[in-house]
Amino acid sequence: MDTKIDFKDPAYYENRELSWIKFDQRVLSEARDKSIPLLERLKFVSITSSNLDEFFMVRVASLKDMVHAKYKKRDIAGMTATEQLSAINKQARELVNIQYSTFSRSLMPLLRKEGIYLLDAHEDLNEEQARFVDRYFMENVYPVLTPMAVDASRPFPLIRNKTLNIAALLTGKKTEVAQSGALLRIGKRDQETTALVFSHSITAVCRAV
Repeated sequence: MDTKIDFKDPAYYENRELSWIKFDQRVLSEARDKSIPLLERLKFVSITSSNLDEFFMVRVASLKDMVHAKYKKRDIAGMTATEQLSAINKQARELVNIQYSTFSRSLMPLLRKEGIYLLDAHEDLNEEQARFVDRYFMENVYPVLTPMAVDASRPFPLIRNKTLNIAALLTGKKTEVAQSGALLRIGKRDQETTALVFSHSITAVCRAV
């Protein structure tokens, strides 16, 4: 007699979210492939990061909503939302560790050999480079920073997902005590730079397009 297969058995299925992480692992494996051109490998590292951003914003967020709603039903692979989050946490950390190792230990040395450098601070620039950066800022960035007042009657501006933001505390000329703060947003799609300068009484918004 033929054995009947129970296609509802979770053993036959892969969890959707964990399967997605495996897909991103395959993307990252392209960055580790030495037969692929260097800048293409760098692009695959970037794609891995972009994929993870969307994964956590959409899929992990949905699982957290299920946990908060005390939703206990198992998925087709037999996992609850809590079990999925636990497994995601473990596998995503392993993926990111490999990603950082690939970038810093494999790609960065190769980029340096090709004359491409990643500088972490203005102090790392040589004198000629520092003059160029300072001049570019003064001639192209600083002139278009336009303050816009924001006070308690206006809501705090929305910080977009997947944008780079730099926060700072500001002090007055006559005191070392921080009197205000600043949030500098470096736009991605519209190539704009937005600075929000806020204090107890006033918030100034600076925008550079």
